[in-house]
Amino acid sequence: MADRNVIIHYHLFKNAGSSVDTILQHNFGDAWAEIEGPDRKKLTRNMMKDFIINNPDKKAISSHTAIISLPKIKGVNIIPIFFYRHPIDRIRSAYDFERVQEEDTPGARVAKEGDFNHYMAWRLASPAMSQISNFHMARLKDFRGPLSNTQVELFRPRALHALKVLPFVGLVERFDQSMEAFEKLIHPAFPEFKSISAKSNTLSDPSAAIEAKLKSFEREIGRHAYHNLLLLNSVDLELYYFVKNKLWAQT
Repeated sequence: MADRNVIIHYHLFKNAGSSVDTILQHNFGDAWAEIEGPDRKKLTRNMMKDFIINNPDKKAISSHTAIISLPKIKGVNIIPIFFYRHPIDRIRSAYDFERVQEEDTPGARVAKEGDFNHYMAWRLASPAMSQISNFHMARLKDFRGPLSNTQVELFRPRALHALKVLPFVGLVERFDQSMEAFEKLIHPAFPEFKSISAKSNTLSDPSAAIEAKLKSFEREIGRHAYHNLLLLNSVDLELYYFVKNKLWAQT
């Protein structure tokens, strides 16, 4: 049996991460921490490992930039928490958020400059292309170690493998139900943990019907742009339905 249990929350942009952090902070207080990679770039598995070892009081850690690859530490049981979102709904939410965001980020500036087609063209030409094209696959592909872009044919099976073996993958549209499942999963390690209903940093109700939101978004950006988004996110859509079916089977 492990001497210590540590939750790692892989906080993906616009995937209910702020809500998860609210719950973790509520449960763990000062035993919860946020860490990021140097200059907000990738936090490697070894960096995460060093942080856990050097901070023995921490029970839960959140990171936007951590590579989704579980550190191996003798005597420590790592419990990952990761949320998946319908890829088109995530893009819609990110676009809506950046249009009203007060921070002067490149994405926020471009979202305010023109319509969605302008925003999509900029994203596809930028280093952050994955923000609008198979975003989840890009984050999940490094589960067993980083891959180079020349190994793109391996991205899909590596991402699917990660979803199969991760002990918990939540779904944003079923947030409360997902967190209840997570509470049951970690009960042996953290019997006092309680999930609370927490919807932070959101401009829309995640429990609203996905199809209705997608139809509205298609009308807003036009059928052609919407069709292009579907093509750009074909792998993420496949992974989404895998997660949805897996969650249905577990609850």
